[in-house]
Amino acid sequence: MFEYSLGTIRSQIVLKNAKIMNVFSNEWLEQDIAIQYGTIVGVGQYEGEIEIDLSGKYIVPGFIDAHMHIESSMLAPEELSKALLQEGTTTILADPHEIVNVKGKEALEYMLKANANTILDIYTMLPSSVPATELDTNGAGTFMLQDMEAYSKHPDVLGLGEAMRLEDVIYEEPGMMAKFELFKDKPIDGHAPGCAGKKLEAYRFADVLTDHESAAYEEALAKLRAGFFVLLRDGSQAHDLEPIVQGFVKNHIPFDRCAYCTDDKHIADILREGHISACIKKAIQCGVNLFDAYKMATINPAQMYKLKRKGAIAAGYQADLVILNDPETVEIDSVIKNGHRASLKHLKPIDPSTLLDTVTIPAITSESIEIKKKEKNDVIELVPNSLLTKHLQEEVPGMIYFEPDGLYNKLVVVERHGKNGNISAGILKGYGLKNGALASTISHDSHNMIIVGDNDKDILLAAKTLADIHGGYVLVKDHEVKHILPLPIGGLMSMDKASQVAALASSLEHEAHEMGVSETIDPFNALAFLSLPVIPSIRLMDTGLYDVEKQTFID
Repeated sequence: MFEYSLGTIRSQIVLKNAKIMNVFSNEWLEQDIAIQYGTIVGVGQYEGEIEIDLSGKYIVPGFIDAHMHIESSMLAPEELSKALLQEGTTTILADPHEIVNVKGKEALEYMLKANANTILDIYTMLPSSVPATELDTNGAGTFMLQDMEAYSKHPDVLGLGEAMRLEDVIYEEPGMMAKFELFKDKPIDGHAPGCAGKKLEAYRFADVLTDHESAAYEEALAKLRAGFFVLLRDGSQAHDLEPIVQGFVKNHIPFDRCAYCTDDKHIADILREGHISACIKKAIQCGVNLFDAYKMATINPAQMYKLKRKGAIAAGYQADLVILNDPETVEIDSVIKNGHRASLKHLKPIDPSTLLDTVTIPAITSESIEIKKKEKNDVIELVPNSLLTKHLQEEVPGMIYFEPDGLYNKLVVVERHGKNGNISAGILKGYGLKNGALASTISHDSHNMIIVGDNDKDILLAAKTLADIHGGYVLVKDHEVKHILPLPIGGLMSMDKASQVAALASSLEHEAHEMGVSETIDPFNALAFLSLPVIPSIRLMDTGLYDVEKQTFID
């Protein structure tokens, strides 16, 4: 290969006359890029068997998502890969803990095979926290050290996924410590919302590398100071990137230990606004230097995760490139993957048939979801554009039992894995749904059925319909099913094309907003996180209402 670098032999492909971003020197250089067998062999003046004139264009390295859950896109990996490539994303770090919570090793096997069946480069971070807690009910039970050992040396497994069981880490629970020991020489992702002070120090001491849960500038800065790599998240509901970036810019905090992630982003949002490309654009709009904005999508995550052949345009690096018309607006002309124009041809998907029947629910009646009215009831309040909630105690409508209205909705969680038939109900403020109900089998991380509505009749109809379609989303309005979005793969992912899923999701989202859901609330994602007991401050699980901060169930 050195002959190609030396220029004594023509390379297969040479890209000519574009301005190339050098992420090491922070320069735009008008040079050629010589490519052989999918690898950049030289940057300078080269001749090729095929020469492509890119006059007036700009070339940057392919974009990397430092942390995402493929399942949250609602697409199978093969279909998602095509959508992401169009947006310039060529590599993702994926944690499949959503579907592993549903179906265990069987689901992990499927994801590894499906991920390898894509043009995208997908690295897997093995789930560290299945289940996320012992407090609710998932489908898979536990995913233990003995389950992990066989996969830890898999070529596509890069490290250990987000350590959501924070207390297990900082108090050295033996099972968690054994997982950390298995991955002691590999990256370990964190998940520490609101963690501060000595607990944060202990969490970092355990060699947790990253954190993507900072919701504000001050929290992100504290984690940066503690030695974490800070992942700036911009998903469907969690829009943490802008406030953090604005704080860093205002206070002249460097971005060299920051990268972007989407965490949980639906396909409709990806097709509408972009993927990592949208993060770059927002960072530039917040005043980030152009080079820093792109480096957080390229060389920074590559160096964090020791992907030594990714993230730059230089000899020896993988020829994953994004050709831009305008770097200021991130206007993409085309994408090159492994030295060739990214192919969006249909890929024959891996068979998901073993993951298609995962919804088994008990009989639900109005009596099983009634909430006795008190002088003041415990209420979950949504925080706009965030995954956080507030714990309120307020007088709510009703005589003997709570009666939902436009201000307060009823929230119901139903165990859907056929384990125990648990049903719980709570009161939700800030969602605003009127004259109907919305039901989902996406509720992180145990993924039980979760339903929100303003009357029992529509809640019960939504639950029954959701079970009939084997998972997904259902919207009921005025006692009639108006929209369904089937997600039969584990109750989380579709078998259809991106455009079809996005259209159905957009229709459902539009209808939910028409029915009163605030524009600051993503109807899907806001609902999906209301059952996750590792994010403050109050959640509803199949086992009951839970105070995250006090770590106690609420009577």
